[in-house]
Amino acid sequence: MDPASFLQLPPQFVDDSASNYGSSVPGDCFDEDSQSDAGRDSPSNADSLAEESDDEAVPAISSDDMARLRAINLIRSRNHRCDCDRGGDAGDRMRTRSQDASARDQARDAAPVLDMSDSSSDSSSDSVCDPVVSYLPQELPPGTRPVRLVGEGAANVVFEIKLPPNSGMDAHFQGKLLRVAKAQALSRTPVSSNYYLRQQEFFIREIQPHLGDHAVRQELVVLHKSSFVDELNAMLRKSNHLRKPKFQGSYIGRASWGFLVEDMRPSGVDESILIEFKPKWLLQSPSAPKNAIRCRQCALELRNYLKAPGTKAPCPEKKPCPITLANPDCPQQVASPFRIAPQLSGLHNSERIQAALDKIIHHKAIQALRNCQKSLDDAGPLNPIKNLDFIVAMTLRDCTCFALIPPSDDEEIKLRFGDFDWKDPEKKSFHWRGTERDLIDGGFYTADWVVCGDTYYHPPSLCSLEWSGKPRTGEPIILLMEENTNKPKKNSYRQNNSLSSPTGTKTTTYRHETNLTTLRKGLEPFKRVTEGAPSDSIYNNPLRCNP
Repeated sequence: MDPASFLQLPPQFVDDSASNYGSSVPGDCFDEDSQSDAGRDSPSNADSLAEESDDEAVPAISSDDMARLRAINLIRSRNHRCDCDRGGDAGDRMRTRSQDASARDQARDAAPVLDMSDSSSDSSSDSVCDPVVSYLPQELPPGTRPVRLVGEGAANVVFEIKLPPNSGMDAHFQGKLLRVAKAQALSRTPVSSNYYLRQQEFFIREIQPHLGDHAVRQELVVLHKSSFVDELNAMLRKSNHLRKPKFQGSYIGRASWGFLVEDMRPSGVDESILIEFKPKWLLQSPSAPKNAIRCRQCALELRNYLKAPGTKAPCPEKKPCPITLANPDCPQQVASPFRIAPQLSGLHNSERIQAALDKIIHHKAIQALRNCQKSLDDAGPLNPIKNLDFIVAMTLRDCTCFALIPPSDDEEIKLRFGDFDWKDPEKKSFHWRGTERDLIDGGFYTADWVVCGDTYYHPPSLCSLEWSGKPRTGEPIILLMEENTNKPKKNSYRQNNSLSSPTGTKTTTYRHETNLTTLRKGLEPFKRVTEGAPSDSIYNNPLRCNP
């Protein structure tokens, strides 16, 4: 796939955390690939508003940026809408379109043409936006102070802020958090204004038409000529020992901009509960094998666990299967709503919580997200349709769901999606394709059994597809785990009839290296029972192909 053939929008960050607010679920739910940093960029320091934050000669908003802000406002005023769910079943219709023959692309083209290059907009941009009143972001009032580090990822940090008394701005800033970008290195060089403006353009142009009010609200805020960034970094230094090890020592880039994002946290005065999870791939990957018995995300979780069993992440079967979301027909063996929030299962009012979680799983917003994922990409990461829709689909497959459960059953659940960072196809396409190829060639989509030595284990996954369809027959597919020799890594390879099953059945075997001692310990609850009474374990799946 030639990355240059994609419609190009500027690269944005890919957060490394479950959310911008700090995960309320133990572990990182639905990690895409914790070993890869592909596609993660730091904001460019080119085209900055000022070389020094105290440069009084530089205005808060340049004329070029003003033109772009007005263009963003024009896009918002046109209120383009997603067509993924029009016509009743339109969300379930496959759409194979080229970049030049797309009804949605034509609607997108009707919006003003914004300068998405690294160069500044020229003065002709004003003529595009003359009918629109300038969209002016609020300035952060002098005397504003950070009061709490709320959460962070690889590329952004979110803070709770407090305005000075009698600022007159409380109404505008109430219920909002400040999100700012990290820098590659702590310095006085400001983050490019293009970074923030482009990210907002992508959000307005490509995300809001699909999700509308179900997207976490986001707006630009001016930080120009303030010492506020220094205060943010001082807070990060003070709490550095409390941050995740992978984030320690990272700091905010000096910037003239930030984002105000909707605060989804409980108010603290009631018993509301906020849960966070990543819905991920709500449908099977279009490029998955036809005989797959595991969805894309469950296959990925299985691969990550078997190859790195010593990590603190829970077994795949304790994580949600995305195929169960917005799916009233999912098998009852995998349908527990507590899979999206296992930490809530032990509460005294668990029945009420279970009912609320069930509402979240089948919420209309989850269904809309599912429809959009399907409509925007019917090819998958191996051979994607080369247009912007695929990039948007991958963005929607990596967002975070925030659901606020109210204390009363009479109140509605507040559900929003966030973390819509642009994924640069030049950096991510190789990673996406490589991950999919590894899941296919390594047998993780299709494996019936995991074998260590002469012991057979049920795969430590609990996928909707594993419990769907007819009993599987034919050659069992085996993941043969062998001790890591610390020699140069070789790709997983397939070898037929290399392993004798207990019944002498021919097998298809995929060999992988791992820490065998640690893996055996973790797989103990999944050991295949061959003697005594039949096992009533949830893992004893009668649909699985017997060895």
